[in-house]
Amino acid sequence: MKHDHIVRRILIFAFGLLVISLSIGFITKASLGTPPISSIPYSLSLIFPSLTLGNFTIVYSLLLVFLQLVILGKQADKINLVLQVIISFVFGYFIDFGLMILGDFAPELYWERLVCVLIGCLGLAFGVYLQIVADFTMVPGDGFAYALSVRIKRKPYKVIRVCSDVSMIVIAAAIGFVAMGNTGGVREGTVICALLIGTIAGVYFNKLSWLTRRLVPDADEIAQRTGTSRAEGSDAGN
Repeated sequence: MKHDHIVRRILIFAFGLLVISLSIGFITKASLGTPPISSIPYSLSLIFPSLTLGNFTIVYSLLLVFLQLVILGKQADKINLVLQVIISFVFGYFIDFGLMILGDFAPELYWERLVCVLIGCLGLAFGVYLQIVADFTMVPGDGFAYALSVRIKRKPYKVIRVCSDVSMIVIAAAIGFVAMGNTGGVREGTVICALLIGTIAGVYFNKLSWLTRRLVPDADEIAQRTGTSRAEGSDAGN
């Protein structure tokens, strides 16, 4: 994490997290599944409706932070993990806030739902772009994949990230089948998100270099060093 322009970086990161959360809510309202990072919390929220998607997102994110500590052991960056704990709560509250704003919004026609998923992908990818530009810390989903890539040194981050996302989707679908007899939070929208968000985030980096330079003076260097590779394998947020 860079220490220069720290306040600006925190604000950019927080705004990116808000954009990601609102986009997840928008995609969820389309009822075609959720992004991979939200698939497990969403399946659980369908099974236990007394708790919100945001509540389960917090619990799940904290679990991912704990798993990073287990995987990395003494190599773990304790400050970064503490930041991720804070982010876990903010992320969950932002998601519930987004769902509250959307209220009873529920597109009925299938093509309208697909459009909502695509718009949500554009927003989610922009949130990912902002977070990488900020170079402040990682959301727990990214941090977990990164921890695995550190431990499994023979595989690049992008490969590990894809494997992590696929595992989340499989687990979410399994939870849905066992508890409800369906795929729960996993549908075609989940697949669309997994395929598009990283690519769209990469396009943002290529086409919005002018914005990148305005947001953080040395962000071009950050994007070249870490941004593109993380964006290519990232879903969200998160």
